[in-house]
Amino acid sequence: MSCRSEPITRSSGAATEGVNRLVGVARLGSADVLFRVIRKAFRPVLSGRHASYASDPGHWAYWRREPLAYASTVLPTGPGLSAPRCYGVVDDVVYLADVTGRAESAEIAAYRLGAWQGTASVPDVYWLSRHQLAQRIEASNLDWDQVSADPRLMALWQRRSELLHDLEHVPHVLVHGDFHDGNLIAADNLTTVVLDWGTLGAGPVGADLAGLALSTCSDLLDRYADGLNGTFDKAAVELGYRATLTLTGASRVHWMLSRGVQPSDEYVEFVLSQAL
Repeated sequence: MSCRSEPITRSSGAATEGVNRLVGVARLGSADVLFRVIRKAFRPVLSGRHASYASDPGHWAYWRREPLAYASTVLPTGPGLSAPRCYGVVDDVVYLADVTGRAESAEIAAYRLGAWQGTASVPDVYWLSRHQLAQRIEASNLDWDQVSADPRLMALWQRRSELLHDLEHVPHVLVHGDFHDGNLIAADNLTTVVLDWGTLGAGPVGADLAGLALSTCSDLLDRYADGLNGTFDKAAVELGYRATLTLTGASRVHWMLSRGVQPSDEYVEFVLSQAL
């Protein structure tokens, strides 16, 4: 039988050691069967300001979370949202279905995200990420004097303690933790396949929506609320969304400027228009 390995270079999480597509022919009984499988391997984060937390199961940078998630029954299986089908977990390597399709529309993804988070319970497992936004902000020392940013963004960032306090009182749901358009595949008319579950955790309702909105510059709050179908108080949902978007959006603009990347006017205006 035969097998060849094709490296996949798309960004897929800090703890990802490598992603390869395995294509070949296997013998199944008396028949030869063509297979295509994604092999995703993991290793601890060894550098950067979050490296010291790689072994902390409650930190977003915990390196073994994704294989543990695939070995569990926690991930969604559709219809609606679904993780890729997992064929097996061997040590720190997962073998997944090779999902193909177009990028999912933001409106559909927002609705299906709400439907999932409105019905999924937060499991009692030790390896879920906790307070990801607070963990990231704690390790962020943003010097706004070193970048030429809209002063309104700096004013938003200066409210981070207040907004993080507000988020503590928002209902928590099961969150993907990196819910952006690049991780969403329209597998068929009924299912949106979501990639990269390494930051799976418990977080404020609306937090994942903020990630999707920032990646598409789209106001999706109504579609998300439709999916939630009244499970949570509307004011709490909006608070979780806008507080998360405020802090995440402002910090991303600073990150871009500090690296010589000029954010688009559309992006900056979107952050300001959606901010709390």
